[in-house]
Amino acid sequence: MSRDFEGKVVLITGAAAGIGREIALAAGREGARVVLGDISENGLVEVAAQLQQSGAESVWAICDVRKQGDIDALFAKGQQKFGHPDTVFANAGILGQPVDVWAQSEEDFTRHIDVNLTGTWRTFKAALPKMIERKSGTIVATASVAGLVGAAGLAAYVSSKHAMLGLVKSTALNVAAHGIRVNAICPHMVDTPMLDRLFGGDAVIRDTLKAMNPMKRNATCEEVANAALFLGSSRSGYVTGTHLAIDGGHIAQ
Repeated sequence: MSRDFEGKVVLITGAAAGIGREIALAAGREGARVVLGDISENGLVEVAAQLQQSGAESVWAICDVRKQGDIDALFAKGQQKFGHPDTVFANAGILGQPVDVWAQSEEDFTRHIDVNLTGTWRTFKAALPKMIERKSGTIVATASVAGLVGAAGLAAYVSSKHAMLGLVKSTALNVAAHGIRVNAICPHMVDTPMLDRLFGGDAVIRDTLKAMNPMKRNATCEEVANAALFLGSSRSGYVTGTHLAIDGGHIAQ
């Protein structure tokens, strides 16, 4: 097992389930001290317990990325316990039910932007001043294949993820001279609670979408976490301002 995160401080938003949870556990296995943020207290407690069982140290705080104060408090709690994070995974995000553009409420559209895009920007704001001061640090944002292509019925989600990639590129250029790297992962269909909520357990839709993928299956959270950890580690030391699609070849079609 790689130990690229030995002694490093890793902060993750959206850490209580799915991709964020697996990033946290994988980072812990690689020796990281882990700072966990999410809106689910029960989920955070469970992940922290799993990290403890694996021998990894962690600290957690309730964090709604729609609130800069919550994000700043998460960073402050991590700073107090372990120091400022070496790597930040801006992973918190939402995906609502499919709806036609003309039928979607402004409240629902704005909520996607506020969490997925502006929440990522807020996380960057909290992370970067200290990273600039130290002239080191890595940020990985969880975007989506939906940031690369369109999807009928998912205009708000797709718009937020396209904009996230623009934020990643611009921020990477802004901080490259300070020794900081900023990248994004773009997963496609991943077996997560979010996907379960989207399809409501409809096996027919799931099987149809799997059949459309060149690899005929969804990604696992572990596969996505491995890609995220690569971008967050020294193994990708000359990679910045870009995205890595984890999609089983979907966008190559």
